[in-house]
Amino acid sequence: MEKKIAKNGLYLILSQIIGRTIGFAYFIFLARSLTVENFGIYAWVLGFVYNFLPVADLGIERYILKNLPRHPDRSKEYFADLLGLKIALAGITLILTAVLGIIMGLSGTKLASLFIFSLIFLPNNIIHLVSSFQNAWEEVFTGIISNLFFSLSGALLGINAIWLGLGVTWLFISYLIALLITALGIIVRAKKVGLPLKPRFNKRTISLVWRECRFFAILVIMANFYLRIPLVTIGQTMGDYWSGIYGSVSKFIEAGVLIPQAVALAVAPTFSRLLISDRKQLKRIYYQTGLGIIILSLFPLAVFVLGGNWFIGLVYGVRYLPAVPALKVLALSLPLFFFNFLAANIIENSPLVKRFVPWAIGHFVLVFCLAIILPGRWGIIGGAASLLVGETTRLFLNQKFIGKILK
Repeated sequence: MEKKIAKNGLYLILSQIIGRTIGFAYFIFLARSLTVENFGIYAWVLGFVYNFLPVADLGIERYILKNLPRHPDRSKEYFADLLGLKIALAGITLILTAVLGIIMGLSGTKLASLFIFSLIFLPNNIIHLVSSFQNAWEEVFTGIISNLFFSLSGALLGINAIWLGLGVTWLFISYLIALLITALGIIVRAKKVGLPLKPRFNKRTISLVWRECRFFAILVIMANFYLRIPLVTIGQTMGDYWSGIYGSVSKFIEAGVLIPQAVALAVAPTFSRLLISDRKQLKRIYYQTGLGIIILSLFPLAVFVLGGNWFIGLVYGVRYLPAVPALKVLALSLPLFFFNFLAANIIENSPLVKRFVPWAIGHFVLVFCLAIILPGRWGIIGGAASLLVGETTRLFLNQKFIGKILK
């Protein structure tokens, strides 16, 4: 069992490292090729739309990882019902994102980019649904291959758009094309493993899924928004320039947390089973895995804190040196981010998840308020500080519930 966890965790981490390396190289290329203001538009739209990916998922990935390992004989039934729900959610999220963009007063390139980028929800939902079923079966390569293919093809298409002298909007068109191609490949894979590509819209099933998924959905949506709250508030209050400056370093944190996410994904089926069969063993694996991912966070923390000026100058150039103080504050959050992601995996699959949600909402509101107040006093350093306070608070909150769950 532990060998399977270690092997899948290693594969997922390596794929995330490769995918993030491709993404970083592309991000750096854009930062150096675009003006800071245009890069700010790109970073803001990217972050804003990414916030709504969990809305389009609505906690279904967590639902699959919790229930499918316990009921593998119901895979086809689950898939047909969830495919229909995923299609409906993609359409609703598209409309929601576009309407919010208009309400927020966006215009020109920013609004056009938002409209185009909002089309990603349907192909993204299909990719994640098939990958989630494969991950629940502890077959991680479907998700790995799709992630790497999408990362590479999206970057190559975007670079080509820049070389042709096309505008920021074409970067999002490139992203969408790469995602559509990946989705077609995922559909072929689904047919090969026997997943039925005929969506069902069963009201009773949707109601049953919603009763459980709503708690996952609230937590996952808040977690995703939470990480990008400072970027959105800085973009709206301080403008595209500072959005570009902060966005350049917040990307490192967004990429960094993919490592604990990969580990959490690898252990999710095992955690789900042990939560109902052997909590003593679950406790041991939890703390062993937690220690390992904290150790993984120490190297980037040291680089960002001790060599921030050198690192930013090397990666982005001197135009982005004002981001260094914010990078150092965000780096202090890394060990907390890493450990907290693993704790969330257990809490979200436990009977205490309903009691946890009000506390999580209070934590989210706290960070949101800090992200509005602190940048007004300390600029982008205040935005980074809001996440550091948030992660420290979340650590104590998570451990309070983990202690009850693992008794």
